[in-house]
Amino acid sequence: LIDQEERAISYCERVLAPLAARTHARVRVIRESVRRLLTDKRLAHTLGSCELIYSAGLFDYLNDRTFDALIGTLYSAVSEGGVLAIGNVAALNPDRFAMEYFTEWYLNHRSPEELRARTHALSPAPSKIEIESEPLGVNLFLILQR
Repeated sequence: LIDQEERAISYCERVLAPLAARTHARVRVIRESVRRLLTDKRLAHTLGSCELIYSAGLFDYLNDRTFDALIGTLYSAVSEGGVLAIGNVAALNPDRFAMEYFTEWYLNHRSPEELRARTHALSPAPSKIEIESEPLGVNLFLILQR
């Protein structure tokens, strides 16, 4: 888990610790800004090798250049056969107008095709690329298997 907000980390530790203990999953907690880790080129080293990297609520704030840099770094930290899952709000979000007009909440909405295009420079190429969504289709998930 990477977050710069102490309360978010504390909450995740409380909720996930019992689950991790029951399933023997290993969860690492890192209190740091992803942007800073990426800028300092310490993110890949900090992560090490992971079987699963899941990101939600981050990539929709990133422009394409930063998206590409971060996806490359995260993908390089995924072990062979592992999965990188990235969430992003869909371009066809029916609430987009209300979000932007009433709350001035601007995201980088992306279509399934745009998400797939962000994978073109990954090396080695993913063995599997899928785009999934929750039932309403507002939140897309780019699922990459290394």
